[in-house]
Amino acid sequence: MPTRACRWLPILVICAILLPALAPEGQAATLQTIQTQVAKSLRRPGARSADWGIQIVDPASGDVLLEVNPDRTFLPASVLKVVTTSTALEKLGPDFRYRTGVYSDEPVEPGGTVPGNLILVGRGDPNLIDSYGELLEKSALQELAEKLQSLGVKKIRGDVIGDDSYFDSLKNEKGWSIRDLRSSSGDAINALSINNNALLVQVQPTKRKRLVYVTTEPRTSYFHIRNLATTGSSRAKKSVHVRMIPGTNTVVVSGILPLNRAHSQYVAMAKPAEVAATMLKEELQKLGIVVEGDIRVIRSGDVPSEQRLAWQLLAEHKSPPLIRALEIINKRSQNLHAEMLLGTLGAEFKGEGTNDAGLQVVNEFLEEAGINSAKIQLSDGCGLSRENLVTPRFQTSLLEFLSKRPYFGLFINTLAVSGTDGTLKNRLSGYEVRGSIHAKTGTLSGVTTLAGYMTTRSGRNLVFSIFANRVRAEARVKRTIDEICSIFVNLY
Repeated sequence: MPTRACRWLPILVICAILLPALAPEGQAATLQTIQTQVAKSLRRPGARSADWGIQIVDPASGDVLLEVNPDRTFLPASVLKVVTTSTALEKLGPDFRYRTGVYSDEPVEPGGTVPGNLILVGRGDPNLIDSYGELLEKSALQELAEKLQSLGVKKIRGDVIGDDSYFDSLKNEKGWSIRDLRSSSGDAINALSINNNALLVQVQPTKRKRLVYVTTEPRTSYFHIRNLATTGSSRAKKSVHVRMIPGTNTVVVSGILPLNRAHSQYVAMAKPAEVAATMLKEELQKLGIVVEGDIRVIRSGDVPSEQRLAWQLLAEHKSPPLIRALEIINKRSQNLHAEMLLGTLGAEFKGEGTNDAGLQVVNEFLEEAGINSAKIQLSDGCGLSRENLVTPRFQTSLLEFLSKRPYFGLFINTLAVSGTDGTLKNRLSGYEVRGSIHAKTGTLSGVTTLAGYMTTRSGRNLVFSIFANRVRAEARVKRTIDEICSIFVNLY
C-alpha cells in the first residue's frame, strides 16, 4: 500500500516517460530534471502530508508539463476570485463603470430648496471612498455634494436616504466560518458600501493615567466613541481593545495603552448604508447646504417601482473603469469587493442582486467559454466558503481561455506580481523569479493555493494551478509552491 507521500509519484513517472516522446531531446532532458526536483520538493516534511493538485501547461505547444491529481476537487480559497473577475470582464467589460446617484423625490424649487427627500442610490460600487489611495482624487460623497452645490441646491427639507435596494439581502454566509463572519474578511455586503464596511479606530497615548486619544477613519458623527482606555507607563502591558456594541453605533475603547505604543483596529460596520447617508449629509453641511431632516435607509421592496421612476436625478458619480476595481480584488485579495461584484453580475444580468443570481451568470459564462465545469461547485465570489470546489484542470483551462481574450493584457495586470506587489510582494522575490509570475494567491485554514501565469528564463509562457489542501505546515507548503514555480522559471 503506497503512503500518502507517494500518491503522486506514478503520475510524475508517467509524465517523465511520455514527455521525451513529445519534445526535443534537450527539452525532454530538462523536463525529466524538473520532474525529479518537483518530486523532491513534495517529499519534504510538512509538504508530503498535504493533498496536492497541480497542473502546469505550455499553451503554445499544448503540452501538459506536470500533473498531480488534475481532476480531483480542491478548496481553491481566494484563487476563486479569478472566476468572478474573469466573468465580470467578459460580461461587463473592462470599461464598465458603477453609477452612484443622488435623486430627489420632489422637484427642486427655484430658490434651490429640495422640498422632499434626497436619496443616495448605491449600485454596488465598492470604492465610494478610496481606501487604498489608488482610484479617486476625492470621495464620491464629496464629489456628489459639490455637484449639488453647483446646481444651486441650498436646502433639503426632507431626509437624506440611503437606498440599498440594488442588492436584495445579499448576505453570503454559505460555507463561511464563524471566524470569517466576525472578522473584516466577512464584512457586511451592501449595494451602498463605504470604506470596505469597516471603521478604522486609531488609538494614541497621551499622558500617563490620562485617557487615550481616539480617531476614526472615516471621520463621521454617525459613530459615538466611548473612550474608557487610559495611557500607561512605557513598561505597561498593552491591553487596549476596541469593540462595537451590537445593535448600536457606539464604539467602546477600553484597556491600557503603553506610553510608547499606538493601536489601530478595524471594527465591522453593521449598517454601512446609514453611514454613507450620514457622510453625504455631513459633506452637504460643510458646503453650507442646510439639511433639516434625518438619516434613514430603504431596501429592496420598500419603494414601489413606479414611485422610483418619478425620482429626479440631480447628480451622479461614475467610478473609474471596472478594470481598476479588479486590480484591488485580485492583487489585494479583497473579499468584500469580490462579493459585491458577484451581486452586481446578478443585478445587471438577472435583475436580482443576489448571490445565487450572480453565480448563475458565472456558470453561464463558463458554459459559453467551453470550460468543463462538471466537477466544480461554486458557493461565493471571493473564495471564503468551504463549499467551493474546483479542479486544477478547470482552473488551468480558465486561465488558458483568458489568455486568448482581447482583454488579457488588462486582466493579467490585475494579478499580483512575484516579488513586486499585491499578495506576492514578499514571495518569489529572488532575482531569477521576481516579476516572472502573475498569479492569484489563496489561503484558508488548511488551504494554500496559487494559480496564474509564469514566464520562464527561456521565454516560454506557462499556465499553472497549484492547490494544497489538508495543510498542516502552511509556511512549508507555501515555500514548496514557490519552489515548484522557481524550478519551472529557471529550468524550462
